[in-house]
Amino acid sequence: MRWNNNTSGFVLRRMAQLVSDGSRPNKVFKDKVVNYVAKALKEYSGEDLSPTQVYNHLRKWRQKWSRVCKLKYLSGALFDTDTNAIMLEGEHYLSHCKDHPKDADFLNTPIRFYSEMEAIFGHAMATSKFVVGSGEALWVNQAESMAAMAEGSASNHVCEEKTNTEVDDVNNVANALRETRPAHVDANLYLVIMEMYGFS
Repeated sequence: MRWNNNTSGFVLRRMAQLVSDGSRPNKVFKDKVVNYVAKALKEYSGEDLSPTQVYNHLRKWRQKWSRVCKLKYLSGALFDTDTNAIMLEGEHYLSHCKDHPKDADFLNTPIRFYSEMEAIFGHAMATSKFVVGSGEALWVNQAESMAAMAEGSASNHVCEEKTNTEVDDVNNVANALRETRPAHVDANLYLVIMEMYGFS
């Protein structure tokens, strides 16, 4: 499948519409919903694709959304709500793009499909794998994840203390994985954690 702006936009608009219609109970997209989008895209473009391809394509856009969220919080960045663009001043922009050339696609230019990504991924993030033993994709609520990470931290949320709590939480996960010696660890675990909204 060769995705282009036309087919990507079709999938993102359909998924965003399904979210706004409340067709994603409990933060989970059912197989029938993804099958519906895959079938609709086939009718629209003539491309025959599987639900897995739709999931994989959504994963790609989720990664873009994660990058956009991180860039919105860059020091000195301003978000233009009229054009959906993350704006940096000239020298700052050049310096950042020199160090991070892939970010140039998201800075000082309108972000393609921003509204659709926000509708789909703004309140929930998907993992890149199906839930073991079911045909559903797991969607993790960002607010719940961040609340869980913040649990046990002192009431005065000093940045330094937050950073220490995050590090402790990650160390706890790493230690638990070592102790249990799981037969299978998701290859994308690192990426999923590093792409969490608000995680440094």
